[in-house]
Amino acid sequence: MSYAAVVAKGGPQDPQDAYVAPICSSAAPPVETVIPTDSSVASLIDVDSGVSVVSSDFQDQPVKTYTQAERLELEAQVAAEEEAARVRAAKRKSKVQNAGGDLLAWFKDPVHSGGAFASTALLVTLGVFGYKKYKVGEFSWKTAGIGASVLVGFSLVEFYATKFAQNYLKKKQN
Repeated sequence: MSYAAVVAKGGPQDPQDAYVAPICSSAAPPVETVIPTDSSVASLIDVDSGVSVVSSDFQDQPVKTYTQAERLELEAQVAAEEEAARVRAAKRKSKVQNAGGDLLAWFKDPVHSGGAFASTALLVTLGVFGYKKYKVGEFSWKTAGIGASVLVGFSLVEFYATKFAQNYLKKKQN
C-alpha cells in the first residue's frame, strides 16, 4: 500500500490501530500501569545498620594496623618531597630574580651601559664594513685581522676606561 492510498482512506486513525499497523504509526503503544498490591515492602528499612560514625579526631588515634603505619609513612614521605620541591623552586626563582636584578643594575650604571652601547656600535660598524668589502670582492684575511685587532684594542681601552670610571665614581660617592 502506498502513502497516497493510506491518505486517501480518510481521517486520523485510532491509537490502537496505529500501533497494530506500525507503517503509519503516529502514536506510541499504550503503557500499562503497575499498581503494587504487595504490602511486604512496607517493612523494609531504608538505613543500613552496618554504617558507623567516625569521630573527627580519627587521625589523632593510635595506629592499630600495619597498613595504617605504612600509609602514614608514605604520607610523611610525600609531604617531605613536596616541601623539598617547594624549597628548590623558591631557590631557583630567587636566583632568576637576582640575576635579572643584577643585569638590570648593570645596565642602569652609566659606565656599563655606555660601554655596551659603544661596543655594539663598533661591532655593527665592523660588520657593515666587512660585508661591503666582501660584496666588492676585497675581503681577505688581512682585512679580517685588521677588524679583529681594532675590536681587541677597543675592548682593552673600554675595559681600562670602565675600571677607571668605576673607581672615580666610587671615590666621588664616598
